[in-house]
Amino acid sequence: MKSRRTNISRYALPALLLLCLNLFFTGCKNSKDDLPAHTYIGGKIINPTTEYIVIKNNGSILDSIPLDNENRFSYKIENAKRGLYLLEHKPETQNIYLSPGDSLLLRVNTLAFDESLHLSGRGNEKNNFLTEMFLKDEKNSQLLLSFHEYPPEVFLKKADSIKHERFNTLNRESKKKNFSEDFVGVASNIITYENNDLKERYTYLVNKYYKEYSKEFPEGFHDYRKDIDFNCEALQSSPAYKRFLENYFINHSLSWCATSGLDKDDCYSLTNVDNVKARLQKVGELVEALTLRKEILEKIAVRGIVMAKSREDIISILKELQEQNMSEEDIQEMKQLGTIQLAYLPGTSLEGVPLLNMAGELMEMGEIIDKPTVIFLWSVYSEGHQEEHRLINQYREKYPEVNFIGINLDLEEEPAWRVAVRQNGYNPETEFQLGTTSIDKEFFNYFLDKMLFLNASGEVEVGDIYLSSPDFESRLLEFLN
Repeated sequence: MKSRRTNISRYALPALLLLCLNLFFTGCKNSKDDLPAHTYIGGKIINPTTEYIVIKNNGSILDSIPLDNENRFSYKIENAKRGLYLLEHKPETQNIYLSPGDSLLLRVNTLAFDESLHLSGRGNEKNNFLTEMFLKDEKNSQLLLSFHEYPPEVFLKKADSIKHERFNTLNRESKKKNFSEDFVGVASNIITYENNDLKERYTYLVNKYYKEYSKEFPEGFHDYRKDIDFNCEALQSSPAYKRFLENYFINHSLSWCATSGLDKDDCYSLTNVDNVKARLQKVGELVEALTLRKEILEKIAVRGIVMAKSREDIISILKELQEQNMSEEDIQEMKQLGTIQLAYLPGTSLEGVPLLNMAGELMEMGEIIDKPTVIFLWSVYSEGHQEEHRLINQYREKYPEVNFIGINLDLEEEPAWRVAVRQNGYNPETEFQLGTTSIDKEFFNYFLDKMLFLNASGEVEVGDIYLSSPDFESRLLEFLN
């Protein structure tokens, strides 16, 4: 990596040497298949949010593991490959590194996931190291909250100091605990891409919010971009690596936008259709690893579709996905998302949308709308629905001329929905569940917290606002006036 010359302490040299050796021998290549050996992963989830966890390897789902009556799980991997895996218990994820013969136990409380995570058993030392690095990365991200205090040259020194300290720690722990060469290579790459991501996010913030710094980037600040591996299969289970790629493509789209003729606001709108398409095209150009490519294309497209301003924008994004050779099955899923977004476009009539009331009676949206109405969506499995209802109740008291309607999205789970309404004291007169639809339930999750403002005729007037938006109340007042 080329960068402005800095003074490196004698303590950092062994770590940098270790990094160079590991990148030379391992880089981002897959490790060779290991000899057959059983590998176990198990543990307990306290306050689970779902009835299962998902385990992934190289970006693909390996299996879904159910929790038993005591919220415990156990899973054996036959002929396990050495490398990174990802455990998902929505909305949380956790990276683990497994080797043949490992027997890893996990215990975590979802109410304080990161703070409560405990790993034990064979293989715990390397995984505790990864967890420690993750927590440090989250802490160091606080630098970005005060990014305006650090000119680019100062920020570069701080970021590189963090990286050198990480490699010192890896070198020390590797000697003490005899980490394998493969694990050190993976850990080295994670540290490198976390550091690169810190710089990408800083670059975005400076270019968008602090223009006086944008011309002060020292020579070599972005030299790491010359060495990016856009197809690092060994890191496909690493959220840090994928986050770096996503932020790199965001900054690419801003560079592209500067010569595109779009105005400044459109350039910095990550949901602008032209900006979205520019990122999709660049991903198609650089990312070849199929699973990784699909995941990044989908993430960019979802953001664009969910905030699309017109039917034409949705169609344009879908066509771009076809240009990037996304499978027809995946495009059909994006079309379902687009169908939902059509209901959020101004002028759309929602009178005929089927609903189920608390008495189990089927009705249509038009039957419950007789004045300006705000629709909010929620799920029993979204832990924020209590807070959402609390905020909505405040607006109900303040704006009695508005009808606030809650629509539950847990299709075909009527008992769970009704129990949640009663247990939480929600007003049954203003609570409904979405009726039968051909759209898969999972796609509605992208619209939780997104609000609909309907006029007394049941037509959408506002569909691009979130309850958490700082201008929610001012937009509500505009709607009423």
